[in-house]
Amino acid sequence: MKSLLILAGALLLLPLKSMAQDPKQPANYAALVKNERSLIGAIETAEELLIDDPKSFGEFQIVFCGKSIPQITDTKIMDPILKRISNQPISVVACGFSLNKFKVDRSGIPRDIDIVENGILYLFQLLKKDYINLDL
Repeated sequence: MKSLLILAGALLLLPLKSMAQDPKQPANYAALVKNERSLIGAIETAEELLIDDPKSFGEFQIVFCGKSIPQITDTKIMDPILKRISNQPISVVACGFSLNKFKVDRSGIPRDIDIVENGILYLFQLLKKDYINLDL
């Protein structure tokens, strides 16, 4: 009899437990890349994550920094990349410090690419927002 009362009590509390749980939040990702090959690798990773679990995939932001930043204005490199990610929750962000250091003309940057003044700081801010960092 005592076991029956415990079982009945557990069954009554079970719906309350499931109501209190938050629905699964989508996972957001970020990566810092320093050249075209790493950029393509990050995109391939993002696409695989999206295919693997589209319902829990939020967005993937790729921060481009470093000495290869002039590649961001090369249409032969960037046009196919931007076309590839155009209908996906994947974005490329350019580091303003790198653009300045390597004297990249900002007018040549495709309009689909956002510019942040400090790419590393921007990445840390994403991490504070619970983005998952992929080290490539």
